[in-house]
Amino acid sequence: MNNLTLFNAISDLVDTFTNKWGQFRLSGGVLSSLIIMTIIAILAIIIGIQAKVTDPLKKPKGLLKLAEIFVEWLENWTADTMGIAKGSMWPGYFMGLFTYLFVSFIWGITGMHTVIDVLLIPLSLAIVMFILIQVTGLRYQKGRYFHRYIEPLIPWLPINLITMWTPIISTSLRMFGNAIAGSIILAIVDWALQGLSVTIFSGMGDWGRVFLSPVVLAVLNLYFSLFSGYVQTLVFCSLNAVWIGQEIPAIETMNEEQQVVRSPKNEALTQ
Repeated sequence: MNNLTLFNAISDLVDTFTNKWGQFRLSGGVLSSLIIMTIIAILAIIIGIQAKVTDPLKKPKGLLKLAEIFVEWLENWTADTMGIAKGSMWPGYFMGLFTYLFVSFIWGITGMHTVIDVLLIPLSLAIVMFILIQVTGLRYQKGRYFHRYIEPLIPWLPINLITMWTPIISTSLRMFGNAIAGSIILAIVDWALQGLSVTIFSGMGDWGRVFLSPVVLAVLNLYFSLFSGYVQTLVFCSLNAVWIGQEIPAIETMNEEQQVVRSPKNEALTQ
């Protein structure tokens, strides 16, 4: 059973369930998104079990080693990008965001419906980012958080209330536009190569249209899925980290960095 057949079987199952129990419908992109989240959750459970049963004195191997490298890199990246000390809760959030976004960008290779070129998905991620920005600002700045809406003067309140929504619009449309642009380019190249192939290999009938496009489309698909997907994932996560980090006061960051755990030997020397 190939990927397309598997997807059609899943879609038929969902249609049967919805026709029987209600009018609820799932689009192809949303269904692919649910499958991606399920796969990530299963991998996380497997890695968690391996981490518990593995001897901590031995070097990790295989999937656990890759997860350790990814976590270590992500902790350093989060601390550098957000300007906060290590050991915060944010690497966990960005771990899920990085993994979901990158897998979503390369999901088209499986032959199933793509995810990011469905506007609902980038919009949902942008709304989550916006909520985290506002919640972080309220957590650290308390009442001073609301002062931004009357800066530089009180008459600027309506303008500030409008511009506060720009992160949702800009990030969602940027990600959606880049994803849909890749799909459009692939469609145009496929159409052009099919026509050229039919012209050159016209004597082979319908088989002539498939001679030129597969190789070129495979290379372009790898570019738009892997390289471009990684770049777009890094850009979106970086914007998340920078905007959330701006809501954390510098004093809070300095206090976290100045926390030092003393060993019993050091405590004895200070007494």
